[in-house]
Amino acid sequence: YKSILTEKDLDVLIKELNKKSVIAVDTETTSLNPQEANLVGISISYADNVAYYIPLDHKNIKSLNKELVLKKLKNILEDPSIKKVGQNIKYDFIIFKRNGINLESIEDTMLISYTLDAGNNRHNMDTLSELHLGHKTIAYKDVVGTGKKQLNFSEVSLADATKYAAEDADVTFRLYNILKD
Repeated sequence: YKSILTEKDLDVLIKELNKKSVIAVDTETTSLNPQEANLVGISISYADNVAYYIPLDHKNIKSLNKELVLKKLKNILEDPSIKKVGQNIKYDFIIFKRNGINLESIEDTMLISYTLDAGNNRHNMDTLSELHLGHKTIAYKDVVGTGKKQLNFSEVSLADATKYAAEDADVTFRLYNILKD
């Protein structure tokens, strides 16, 4: 998993993404309510165990300009020939829409799982990862904490944010490849 902190690294990633027909995308935000949430970062995966985290609005992390990143990613995220896969992608769809990007050609691993196994298990990413990949994901509370000491995701260290967010995109990508057929 890698953090994208320079425009050069972003351009290299974009060049690679343009060669793909399917990518997983996930957003990190300040709230569970997509109408109130501010975009903190974006994670992307295009191959098993390969994922990137682009911090946009973290405290104490020098990151790329949010508008620059969104402008550069817009063509890929709106390109209908590149399928964007997400876990509960309607949330990310709203976040991107509020930031001027209309995700085109989307799939949702949560909905695919529900279609396959409606009442057999939960359809959150943690459950699906353990069930289909035999992989226990990093828990959100292990990254941000709980109670009075709970951090906002924008306050999480770059290393922890990258591990957590990139894993989300990677696991989503791998789940899609297992569930899509």
